[in-house]
Amino acid sequence: MKTTLAILFLGFTSFIYSQNTLSGIISDTHKQPVAGADVYLPQVHKGTVSNDKGEYKLENIPNGKIDITIIFLGFETLNKTLEINADTIHDFVLQESVLEMDEVIISTPFNKLQSHNVMAVESKKISNSNPGAVNLTEKIANIPGVNSIATGNGIGKPVIRGLSGNRVLVYTQGIRYENQQFGEKHGLGIDDNGIENVEVIKGPASLLYGSDAMGGVIYLIPEKFRNKNGISGSLNSTYQTNT
Repeated sequence: MKTTLAILFLGFTSFIYSQNTLSGIISDTHKQPVAGADVYLPQVHKGTVSNDKGEYKLENIPNGKIDITIIFLGFETLNKTLEINADTIHDFVLQESVLEMDEVIISTPFNKLQSHNVMAVESKKISNSNPGAVNLTEKIANIPGVNSIATGNGIGKPVIRGLSGNRVLVYTQGIRYENQQFGEKHGLGIDDNGIENVEVIKGPASLLYGSDAMGGVIYLIPEKFRNKNGISGSLNSTYQTNT
């Protein structure tokens, strides 16, 4: 009989021992409640989620030190150790975190239709182009589909398939030369010095370069650097007259 009473007494004290409650409010640094935060006690495998007022409540918590983890997207994970000896009310403040995302790469698979180039590309070496030309525009005017509009000595605007100005894009080394688009009296603003080749892209180039390439693109390719150390030079001389 005494043994039975002792067992019942131990079971009763153990039941009372684990009846602690942990509750409180979870908020951010602006004192606004955080709803939907995950609250977890890993040692006793208990968890809950804060309500729309930021309130949480965990029952049947044993006495002693216990670890608590609070997780919510956009905030730093909070880990803390609490001393539980009775019903405990403990509020938590979550710190906002900065989200760092990896770069996003958007790609599409290559298909057969993309293998057909619908743009016509004409290439011309500057040194072999119209040696008597006054400006760069005249030097490339002998490329099929390319013409030049002259508005004065040394002033020329490229024309591709009848389009010029803000319908023809001049592009080199990642830079768009748009100074000739301002008006009919503005030329390219660049000469042939330092340019080795010129490529003219005709067709729907605006799909790649923008609406200012509706007529086409004049792509200027600069001269290559020397592969080895050394000295080299060249001399060019031209003479023009308007008489």
